[in-house]
Amino acid sequence: MNIAVVDDTRLDSEKLQRGIHRWFTENHDIPRSVTCFRDGESLLRVFEPEKFSMVFMDILMKDMSGIQAAERIRESDAHTLLIFTTASREYAFDTFPLHPFDYIIKPYEPARLGRVLSEAVRILEAPEPMLNVKVSRSTYSLPLREISAVISRDHFVEVVMTGRRCLLCSMSFREVEAELSKHPRFLFCNRGVAVNMDCVASITRDRDAFIMNDGEHYPVRVRGRKEILEIFTQYQITRIRRRVSGNDSRIFP
Repeated sequence: MNIAVVDDTRLDSEKLQRGIHRWFTENHDIPRSVTCFRDGESLLRVFEPEKFSMVFMDILMKDMSGIQAAERIRESDAHTLLIFTTASREYAFDTFPLHPFDYIIKPYEPARLGRVLSEAVRILEAPEPMLNVKVSRSTYSLPLREISAVISRDHFVEVVMTGRRCLLCSMSFREVEAELSKHPRFLFCNRGVAVNMDCVASITRDRDAFIMNDGEHYPVRVRGRKEILEIFTQYQITRIRRRVSGNDSRIFP
């Protein structure tokens, strides 16, 4: 398990590195490597998609901020767990479009770090939910986290994967809908259209379409639009609220 620590303050970086090693030594026997980087540019020079299981990213750094570095990471990697670190809580919502895994307030508390690592390891070791789709006479199993959207196309279903890969399936949208409805990350925003809310980057100014990480736009139907947007907003807030400073939701209204 490769872990990156990005922080321009050497003492903070070394403290976090020691804390990570200590937690694994005491709680888990997974082989791990923890590499420290003095800034975002140093990390990006060696970064490759899914090279790191986790990236602990300081937000306030000279030149390139942690958020700017994370934006570069997300251009090619949607799955690496991003854990932002900062001395202030005020930047939590600024990380929203980058789908952070967690958010840790400095100075690092061993118990808090332990909870983050424990949950991260659980997620990384858990079997990824799959969607079985039929293509001609074959059946493929697709990881849900790699499905950006599902669209009805006449008698077929187009599955849009991250990175704009597409798969045309010989099955009804109702069949796919029955499976995706079991997973809260998918939102049926229009007739014959479902989006993975983990892959939504933002909403259009008129709030009539979702903008995905790959730049695609999917319209939100007029009827029931308010309820759809409320579901999306609550899903995202719940994710952040659960991750910011453990289960402490006091920074939110």
